[in-house]
Order: sequence, then structure tokens, then C-alpha cells
Amino acid sequence: MSSYGLGRRQFLATAVGVAAAWTQISGNAIAAPQLKQASRDNSVRVWLTDVSAGKWVAGQDDVLFKARRTANPLTIKIDDSVKYQKVQGFGAAMTDSSAWLIDKLSPAERTKLMKELFDPSKGIGLSLLRSPMGATDFNASGNYSYNDMPAGQTDPTLSNFSIQHDVPYIIPALRQALSLNPSIKVMANPWSPPGWMKTSDSMIGGTLKSEYTSALADYFVKFIQAYGEAGVPISYISPQNEPMGTPTWPGMFLSAYQEADLIQEIGKAFEANGISTKILAWDHNWDVPSYPETIFSDPAASKYTAGTGWHIYSGNPNYQTLVHNDYPSKETFITEATGGVWQDSDQTAFSEALGTWIINGTRNWANGVMLWNIALDPDRGPLNSDTAGIPMLRGLLTIDPADGRVTYNVDYHALAHASRFVKPGARRIYSNTFGEGSIENVAFQNPDGSKVLIAHNSGSAAKTFSVADGTHSFDYTLNAGDAVTFTYSGPAQSGRTPAATKVSDPTHDFTFKSASGPVTVTYDPALLLYQNSIRTGNKLVTYSLPIGASVQTTGRALSRSKWTATASAQPDWGVAANAIDGDINTRWSLGHGTTSGDWFQIDLGSPTSFNKIVFDTGVNNSFDYVTKYQIYVSNDGVDWGSAIASGSGGIGKIAVTLPTRTAQYIRIVSTAPSGFWWAIGDIEVYGSAHGTGSITAPAAIPNGLQLKNWTSKEGEQVTVAFNGTTDSKSFKISTDGSYTYTLPSGTSAMFTTKKLSSFPSPTFSDFKPERGMPRSKFTIRGSGFGDAQGLGTAYFGSSYAEIDTWSDTSISAYVPRGLPAGKVTVSVKGASGADAGGSSFDVIDLGPALPRTGWTAKASDASQWDAPGNMLDGNSDTRYSSGTGQYDGLWIQVDMGQTQIFSKIVLDVGGSVSDYARSADVYVSMDGTDWTKVSSVADGQRVHLISFPTQTARYIKVVNTGNVARSWWSVAEFNAYN
Repeated sequence: MSSYGLGRRQFLATAVGVAAAWTQISGNAIAAPQLKQASRDNSVRVWLTDVSAGKWVAGQDDVLFKARRTANPLTIKIDDSVKYQKVQGFGAAMTDSSAWLIDKLSPAERTKLMKELFDPSKGIGLSLLRSPMGATDFNASGNYSYNDMPAGQTDPTLSNFSIQHDVPYIIPALRQALSLNPSIKVMANPWSPPGWMKTSDSMIGGTLKSEYTSALADYFVKFIQAYGEAGVPISYISPQNEPMGTPTWPGMFLSAYQEADLIQEIGKAFEANGISTKILAWDHNWDVPSYPETIFSDPAASKYTAGTGWHIYSGNPNYQTLVHNDYPSKETFITEATGGVWQDSDQTAFSEALGTWIINGTRNWANGVMLWNIALDPDRGPLNSDTAGIPMLRGLLTIDPADGRVTYNVDYHALAHASRFVKPGARRIYSNTFGEGSIENVAFQNPDGSKVLIAHNSGSAAKTFSVADGTHSFDYTLNAGDAVTFTYSGPAQSGRTPAATKVSDPTHDFTFKSASGPVTVTYDPALLLYQNSIRTGNKLVTYSLPIGASVQTTGRALSRSKWTATASAQPDWGVAANAIDGDINTRWSLGHGTTSGDWFQIDLGSPTSFNKIVFDTGVNNSFDYVTKYQIYVSNDGVDWGSAIASGSGGIGKIAVTLPTRTAQYIRIVSTAPSGFWWAIGDIEVYGSAHGTGSITAPAAIPNGLQLKNWTSKEGEQVTVAFNGTTDSKSFKISTDGSYTYTLPSGTSAMFTTKKLSSFPSPTFSDFKPERGMPRSKFTIRGSGFGDAQGLGTAYFGSSYAEIDTWSDTSISAYVPRGLPAGKVTVSVKGASGADAGGSSFDVIDLGPALPRTGWTAKASDASQWDAPGNMLDGNSDTRYSSGTGQYDGLWIQVDMGQTQIFSKIVLDVGGSVSDYARSADVYVSMDGTDWTKVSSVADGQRVHLISFPTQTARYIKVVNTGNVARSWWSVAEFNAYN
């Protein structure tokens, strides 16, 4: 089976790995600001967090705007004439566990706590609440829905529907929050519908039976009506929490196509019952933007879909802007984010919550940000008693039900930097930012005209920055890791000389007219990584292609009668030939989580001209799809040269449009690891009937479309087309008219053109180490490689290295699997595809590993799912895992059953690519009691060869000497060699 993306379980248990414990912050609630209707003077109120000193959102002396220009290169310019999204608020989830814990407090303590959470004048004024519809992994009891039936029985009329479970403590908590802050908006969604609606007949797993789509829509209606009657209006819902997750607690698979159908049914049911609740699509991780866009591209579903809910467990906030640009009228919410024991310090936890989720979340168009549990107990529960939950998360608060003690955790304070000061209905306004490692910030204007600037120093040293608003500015110094919120209503402007005249900002906004009002599309060079790029002539053209948009070329689909297909890997049930058999219901599958360098290849049978490739995962297999990729072509299947195109992939059909090429072989190569398996159900290649054109930015567009252009300081030419009409519109995007772009209603297309000559010439300098085994790590140093991989790669002969990190001066990667022993030429292509040079590498052969018959293993710590014996079973898909973050003294031990002679061991993490020991000592013993250290290593890697003088021993112990709380220690296979 495949891995269907990262929900919280995969994020915690597989991708991240976690520490055994995390120290909570013992703190009190923050005294609320006594904000007055501020006069328009030059004073600025200041609220500081110094994590190292345990100072949380503490009031400081005012600073003053002064009428002066500033030349500080770290100048934040505030401009309230440039407005972005409206802010609905900030908040967290009133889970069953949270409400149960709050209910355990005495009435007086409960009232005090609720005021500190929700009261806008006496607390931090949380204004968004997420309320799960039924059981999650955080319940004070077991599984439940609002319409449970005995196994094998159904209730399609929902005659047994009841919200009685929520009456004792969930609804009272929600009502009390609303009484303290009537502006609160509640968002609700299920982890699972009633089990009888699903193929699993259970709250766990399965997918929705199509015959119950209408019943599930009615389920939402009954819930909203019942909650409304109970005094809790529901402002937003999403159809399903984490629809591509695989938890052992309540959950359900739901493809984008299924969700689109369900949204249509829910929308119709809402209309029929006069319900104004808005619907958010997706409600899962950042890095699958094609899921919500697939729903937006379906007009029948899109009309009922207000926007997207995002989770933070994989990807980054840039994906929010990517989807916003494609569909700029849709709303954006971060609907779930949580800290936990994998965060190795208060500083890490605070920086992620404030810097990534709140500052960068709202800079990337979030209308609101919701964290996960409001409260958990000291054991990080209560957890659902019917399922295998993971006690690793942290709430905003920790409530001890035994004595009523309340601890305010770091996430509470991070939220307070925004929720106390940014009022519902505020608008984000313009401010430039300096990115990770410097002063990151976001600015807002409240409905009363006052302004809020939140700034965080994510660097490693103190920084002095300036804030400029009109003709005035002030300076402020912020220590590393600290954060500050400024609030002010001025400054009173004087003269005409702006305080900031040279502000660094690589982004640019394009504003267009639409039927619903102005919409803004943002160019950000960071987004180019997630768009489609092609080399055409002497230019690199990078363009967006929203799901639903398309590019038409001349020519027809080529005959596949002489084609053959191969791949870097294929299971018996998913061979490469399935992708070219004309049957969408058969497919090629990679058979494992994708890594950089995996590939799929077509031999067309003879050199053939083509200009378009379309690969399709199919509706029924939409959980496994092609993610980030490059396209290569070859005439001999050996020399592949530079990539000619790259893209981010997506659910459903992926169309790659190319300049007309003539070649016999086409190869699609992965450029990033993914929890998803690559799969292709069908692939078509389109021949070029005539014309030699390629994609270029449109120079003219038909009536009804809007077109704007901008040139960056670096020379990139940016063109954006927007379709504000009610119908799809088409326009030419090639000089000879042979390429046509069709843009759906309400979407934009962005084209960025850069001359290849503007890229620096890449230069290879050195390569270390110069010898190693397949899958071992190496580093290439040089210059001009490019800030991102783009069309670049590193070859070992004709095999692709598995790229780990890529920067302008350094490439870190892994030796390809399966290389034979001996010398091999390593060559590098820069981000533009230009040659950088290379060197040679000596691939070593360890020979056969010692037979492991009769071997046993144990460990100081082990996950309940991943026993030590797994590292001796010959199956790299199983593993030993520590179940705790790495610490100095964590160990694994192997008993070889008898005395052996050996001089090397290899620790292989398999698919758990981040869970390797960063440093370790190796010991041997004859009796398992007296140990001799034979090696110390400090350069750990995924597949680690550790050599030492030849030993004669029965036992081997490897002791971890690092402290990496963020990662478990995993070993998929342990082998010894002589």
C-alpha cells in the first residue's frame, strides 16, 4: 500500500520523529492591553517577548515616530493605502478533550480562564474556534458520531441523529466563549462521518460510499441546525479533516473528486435549508495545492466553496499564495497547527508558531489562523480511548484535572501577539519583510484605523531595524529569537519627503477588477519553485497553470504501438507498461515513497517530434500522483543532457508543454522526496504537426481579459493575465500562434521570463568525499549553481543523484542506488541547465554482508510500532525506531548469536530519511557485558558505513552521542561486513 501524505500521525511518527518529553512553560496569563481610542500622535505602544528571559508579550516604554528619513537597509515600510485580505481572527480548537478539561475546573477558575482566552478587553481575545464534529484522537471518551448505529445497520434518513454527546461540556464551553466575544466565528468539521456511511463500516479508515453522499450532506444540515438551536452558530465547515491522511483514530479517505461531489450536495442542502455557513475545501497540508484547485476548477462545486483550509505538517505557507494567485477570490485559513515534544526548545516552538504560522501565514493571504487543542492535560491527553493516539502534542494550555492547575504554554503567548491587537475585520496592509534569518513581519489596520505591526527576529544575532510610515520613522533593536508587537494610530504626517525611499522588496502586486471587487495577485520569486519552467531559445519561461487551465498545441496524440516503458522501480502489480496500455484503471507505481532521482521513461521506438506530454493518475487513483519533476529527452537513452522543463505536478492530469523537440526517449525525473508514491495511469505524447513555437508571455489578449506587466530590478519580465469574466477565455502564448492558453473564469496566469545569459556561469570546484557506497552522502562545492535546483542536476555517469539540498555554492546529495563498483564520472548542471564541470568518484563494493540467521536485537528505547528486530528482517520497508528524540546515550545492540569476524557495519534508515544518528560510538563485546569502543563518528547520514580495525566479537552496540530531539533514531537494516 502507499503512503497517502502527512497527517498529524505521519508528521509525528514517521516524518519528524519526536522527543520523549518537553518542558512546558510555567506561566500566567497575560494582562490584556488597555487599548484606548488612540489619538493621532506619534507615540507607539510596544509589547515584547523575550523567550530566554521568560518575558511574554510584556508592555514596554513607548517609542516615538520622528519626521526623518532613514537609510537603514533593514527598514520596514508601512503603507495603509495598499490593502490585502480581511482578517477574521486567530484562535484554536475546542476539542472534546479541551472542553472536558475546562469543565473540570471550578466555576470561578473556569470563568477566569475563559476570560483570559476570549475576552477582547481582559484577555487575549481569541476570535476563531474550531469545533470537531464527533470523535477525533483527542477525546475524553471513545469514538462517537452524531448518528451511530450497531455494526451492519444503517440510518439513511438520520432518524437517530443527536448532538447529546456535546451537551454536557462542549456546547457550554462554546457558548461561554461566544458570550465573552460575540465576534467569534466557529468552524466545524468531522474526522469521520458515521461509520455506516463508509466502506470500512467504522469511524476508522475507509472512504465514503457514494450512495450516502446526500445523507452526509443532510448530516451537516442537522448539525448546523442543532448547534444553532443550542446557541452556537457555525460560520464555516469543511467536509473532511485531512482527507488524504491514514490515522489509527477516526478518519476517512476522500479524493478531490469525491469532495467536489460532496460539496455540491452540501451546498444544495444548505441552499434548500437557508443555511449561510461557508464551506472550506481540503483542510489538510500545504504541499498539495492541486487538491483544493481541483475543487475550484469544478464550477458546480466552486460556487459553494468559499476557500481553503490548510494544515502545517508538510510544505510551507508559500503554497497559500500559489493557490490565492490562481484563484484570487477564494478565502484562505490555517485551520490546524500544533506544537509538541519534537520541538527542542521554547525558542523553536515560539518561532514556529509566531514566525511561520502567524506572520508568514497571514503574509501568504490567511484570513485567519487556528492552532489545535486549546487545552491538554500533563500527559498530553486525554486521548481517544478506542484508538492508538499519540501523546506528543501541546495545547495552548496545560490543565491538570487533579488539582486544577493551569499552565500557559508558548503557543498561547505566540497567538497573543496577534489576537490581542489585530481585531476581526482588520485588513492586512503593505509591509516589506526580510525573510528567514532576519526581521520577519506583518502589518494590519484595524477597523478603527489603528495599525499593528508584528515583528520577529528569526536570526541568530540582535538586529536594529527601522519602521517607516509616511514621512516618519523610528528605530528598534530586537534580540535574536525575540518578537514585538507595535500598535499606533499616527503618525501625524508632515511635509512630502517619505521616510523610506529605498526599500528592498522583491515582490510585486498586480490588482485587477472582478465582479466581487478588486483582486490582487502577488509576484514573489519564491513562488517560481512551484510553477512550470521551460527552456525556449535563449530564455527561461516560468509560468503558472491553475488546475482547470490548459495549453493547447498543434498536433495529435502519437500512436503508442511501438512504445516501451521502464522506470527506476516498479512493483509486480504496477509495472511501467501499465502507463502506456491505454487503460486508465491500470497504472505504473513507483512502489515506495518518492525520492529525488526516481524516474519513469518512455522509448518512442524511433526519433519523433513532439511538443506536449500528458500524464494522468486517474480519478480512482488520485492519492498517488507525480509531484515535483524535471523532463529530459535523449536520442540514445544514455546521454540525457540538461532538463528541458520542470514543474510541481499535481492530482489528476498533468500537461507538460514544450518547445517542439525531436527525440526517441523521454524521461520524467523526481526532484524532491514525498510521502506520496508516484503513479501514472495513462500517458500521452502529442506530435508536432507544424510550427516551431513555444510558450511565451502573451503580448495581447482578447476583450474581457486583463493584462499587466512589470520588470524586476534583476531583469525578470513578469506578465499576469486575469480573467474577470464569467466564462473561460483563450489567448495566444507563442509568436507563431500555435500555442493557446485557456484561462477559466476567476483565475490568473503568471509568466516570468528571464534570459539564460543573466544566469551566472556555474563552476564546479570540489567534491567530497571522492569515494563511497551507493546512497552515501556527498557534497559538491562551487559557484553559480543557482539558488534552487530549477533545471539543474548532478549525474553519476547517466544516473541521477538524489538531491538533498541545493544552493548557489553547494549541492548536497546522495550517490544513486545500484551503481556498480568502480570509477564513475560526476557532472553537474546549474539551475539554468548549463554545464558546471565535474570530477570522478570511486564507488566501493563491500562484498556480501554476514549472514544474519539467528541474530537478535534490542534497544534502550523503542517505538510500540517499530521493534528492534525489524532492522534484521531483510525488509527495508520495516524499521526499528526509538519512539523518542535522539539523546546522548540512546543505544541499539545486536547479538550475532556466535563469535564473528568483521570490520564494518552499515546502518540504513530506509525511508525514514531524517531519522539517522548524527553522531555515535560503536562498541563490541564477547559477552554482552564488557565493551570495547572501536569507532566514533560525527558525520552521520542516511546510509552510514562505519569502518574500524577488524574485530572478533559476538555483540555490537551503537550508542547515539547526539541530542536531536526533533528526530527519532531509525534503522531499517543493520548489516556487518568482513
